[in-house]
Amino acid sequence: MKNCPKCGQARVGEVFKCPTCDVFYSQLDELLFEEQQKLERNTVKGQLKLILAADDKSQAFKAYLQSIWRETPLKTKITLWTVLAFVFVLVFGV
Repeated sequence: MKNCPKCGQARVGEVFKCPTCDVFYSQLDELLFEEQQKLERNTVKGQLKLILAADDKSQAFKAYLQSIWRETPLKTKITLWTVLAFVFVLVFGV
């Protein structure tokens, strides 16, 4: 759509919502906007934006690290612990 369905303002560029009344131009635009938000939340850049926008940044960062650890597969965790133990033995075993 080229005009807002509510106020009739002309669409400028590739924006999904009308800047004056905050209504989506079409249902497809609404779906695309939601998909874009979902993809952004799943990236490091999107998570960094959420952490910086939070009131308690340290708590938000801690929650992000906990979610990463929860989503990490068990085999990956075992591999990381093995590598860390090996490096520890090499560094402090001398």
